[in-house]
Amino acid sequence: MRLVLLYLALWSFAFASAHTVIEPPVSQGLTSFAIVVDNSTYEATRMALLKYRDAVEADGLSTYIIRGDWNTPDEVKLEIIKVYHQAVHLEGIVLVGDIPVAMIRNAQHLTTAFKMNEETFPFPQSSVPSDRFYDDLHLKFDFIGQDSVRTNHFYYKLSEDSPQCLNPNFYSARIKYPDGWKGDKYVALSDFFIKAADTKKQISKDPLDNIVAFNGGAYNSDCLIAWMDEEKAYRENFPLAFYKGQNFKHLNFRMDKAMKHSLLDELQRPDIDLFMFHEHGLPTKQVINNERTGDKFEERLRLVKTYLYHSLQKMVAAGKNEDSLKQILIEKYHLTDAFFKELHLDSFWKNDSIISADVYLTPEDLSGVATYPKIVLFNACYNGSFQDDDYLAAYYLFNRGNTVVAQGNTRNVLQDRWTIELIGLLSHGVRVGQYNRLIATLEGHLMGDPTARFAPIITDLKLDADIELKQGQSDYWSKLISVPYADIQSLTLRMIVDADSLCTNANEILNIFKSTSWNTVRMEALKLLGRYNNACFTEAVHMGIGDSYELIARHSANYAGEIGDPVLLPALIREWIDGGERQRVGYIINSVLPLFPQNEVECAIDEFYRQTERTNALEEQIQVKKILNRKFAMVEQINAKIKNEKLPVTERIAAIRMLRNNPYHCYVLDYLDLLACKETPVKVRVAMAEALGWFVHSQERIRILEGCRKLLQTDLPDELYLELQQTIKRLI
Repeated sequence: MRLVLLYLALWSFAFASAHTVIEPPVSQGLTSFAIVVDNSTYEATRMALLKYRDAVEADGLSTYIIRGDWNTPDEVKLEIIKVYHQAVHLEGIVLVGDIPVAMIRNAQHLTTAFKMNEETFPFPQSSVPSDRFYDDLHLKFDFIGQDSVRTNHFYYKLSEDSPQCLNPNFYSARIKYPDGWKGDKYVALSDFFIKAADTKKQISKDPLDNIVAFNGGAYNSDCLIAWMDEEKAYRENFPLAFYKGQNFKHLNFRMDKAMKHSLLDELQRPDIDLFMFHEHGLPTKQVINNERTGDKFEERLRLVKTYLYHSLQKMVAAGKNEDSLKQILIEKYHLTDAFFKELHLDSFWKNDSIISADVYLTPEDLSGVATYPKIVLFNACYNGSFQDDDYLAAYYLFNRGNTVVAQGNTRNVLQDRWTIELIGLLSHGVRVGQYNRLIATLEGHLMGDPTARFAPIITDLKLDADIELKQGQSDYWSKLISVPYADIQSLTLRMIVDADSLCTNANEILNIFKSTSWNTVRMEALKLLGRYNNACFTEAVHMGIGDSYELIARHSANYAGEIGDPVLLPALIREWIDGGERQRVGYIINSVLPLFPQNEVECAIDEFYRQTERTNALEEQIQVKKILNRKFAMVEQINAKIKNEKLPVTERIAAIRMLRNNPYHCYVLDYLDLLACKETPVKVRVAMAEALGWFVHSQERIRILEGCRKLLQTDLPDELYLELQQTIKRLI
């Protein structure tokens, strides 16, 4: 383990003098903001940083500067907390320069998709770099240690007695020049501050009306319905962008085999306000197109040549004779000698490299390019990996264009998440940071200026201030439910539910779900009903499976699996068999049906075919059951491994970890018995306790809570006691 375990030493550093200075605001606004910076960066960029500070204050935010020689994240956080308590409503911070990175463990349930085994993978890979350490003061962390190689990285465990959900007190962002880049980082940071200050004056007066959205290859199963249906939401999110044909471009990778060149053209349009990438990604790559499959004979021939040439070269490199290998391939695939005439031609391999490169958008493509969208969103894995020496989002920020803020992820991210939730608030004068705080995940971050905002559509409605100053005032927000803009209505629902500590508004939210014509408002209502976790939620999910908006159908299908109530099966079966054009919905239903009791699923299938008149219905019914029988056989194998006392502990734990994505509701009694059995190895019991914490929406949730609470009253090993405590907090 690459850790310097100096717990006591580091804590003594954290509370020693670090030459910290808190510079108060120059002017007074309704709310406040803080620039957190290391002393070296402050001294080297002071004039530009102060210009940025002045621009933020001119936009209505009293702005503090917190500077110091930072040794640990705790030290930085301590100073932020001081300002949080003394400021007039601190609404956000930006972390500038060399601010320590908190690497979070024991909190994968706060991510959308990251589920790497923390026991078997190294700390740097299995921890989540997250600034929720700084902006969510509700969370409690236990310090583990400092990385011995990346000494600016510090490992923390989410405490078992901490709140187990995200609720940031304020928004945050990073302005970080990549450590691995050449050039003067202080010059680059100064240039960015000047750009952010100048751009702020422009965009706060401009409406959000020029937008590009792009879906890359293999995203959401390449489902065209999913891609097309998003325009239903975009029209609600960005009402000003649909008056002219060029104001909103809804692009798809299918439009060109090398779509990245069109995207580079769009990125250099000076009038673009917002650019949304929905794609797969890596720290320094955006996946734009799928690998080519060949739609013409010449293309298919090239692909065959490329494959066989690569195979041949690999074997030659291993010491095999080239001529002999050629002869084998000629005989095996009925080829001629002429097939290999391009094997050693530079022109062939150059063309092959170009075609391969066209799949990705890379730093080489972006080098020297001025990107002009003020805001760029990367709904992709890893594109926001600011903790690395190089990260893709930086290429959009540190250039001479107008891009001042990017949203990206430090780890992999679920592609089925609602990527544009509340995005339309940007049409109403809400700051990017305020929007991002409302949709917080552990891995999701802003990079750049989080205070950026566009001119609001309704000039006398001050949502940017109301979001901050009218939290908890349900009466105020209820008055806005009739404002004729979808995202304002969605925000209203969110604020009402946030303030509903007694959980009395489920029926009201359900009625809105049933009655509203706004697609995004229905989606917000569905998500909020998940907090109530009651019959209203199940009813909405049942209706949502067949909703006209694909995203609602997709999320409802997933929620149905998480709930596990057989009453949802008829709707799932109908959508699965009749709704084949919704590829991603079908994929999810295919995944969640094995979470239900097999006999209930088979009964629902039989009932569906009794009431339908389909061609070859009997043959189809038999095939459908065969598909599911194979899946249910796998379920039995997984659960047999979990119970098998003769298997190695590691194999049983690997099977238990499957429950994180697959809550097998009908096996809960078995799981609780295993959990309570003192003869079961402690590590297996701990793994089961952790896995049961993922049954958040399960109809067995109360039973699990009762079992865990009862077990807590007995004599338990410390690690099992702590894990049970955490599971209970996750389920209540």
